[in-house]
Amino acid sequence: MAKRRFTQPELTNAVEDTVGPYRLAMVYRHVPNDEGPTIHVFGPVDGQDREILRFDCFKNAPHIHFGISYLDEPVQMIDSPDPLGWVFEELGQRLPDYLTRSEAGCELPEDWQTATGRIIETFRTVNAQAG
Repeated sequence: MAKRRFTQPELTNAVEDTVGPYRLAMVYRHVPNDEGPTIHVFGPVDGQDREILRFDCFKNAPHIHFGISYLDEPVQMIDSPDPLGWVFEELGQRLPDYLTRSEAGCELPEDWQTATGRIIETFRTVNAQAG
């Protein structure tokens, strides 16, 4: 099977923050036939800084990419009427599970939920202001 092509994300207008060695970034994206906020998770994978997760909270087809920059995994659709709210909930409670599923290991600090909660609140505020 052919490896899918990975495209580096455009983060010029992204809001970013870190949780331990992981960088979370949120940006609004326009793609053919869809648009919406995207949350990227970057961090160490085999000694390199890679894009580990991408949550595309699009209006028409919201979905998740696991190991987007290094695995050839199919996307998982987000089945929620509020994809961004769903992603915030998932990241706040299950970020270690998502890192593990993406074969990225898990190097989160002990207070990861507090740090992630702070980032989520920032993302919520920015998204509401962009409204």
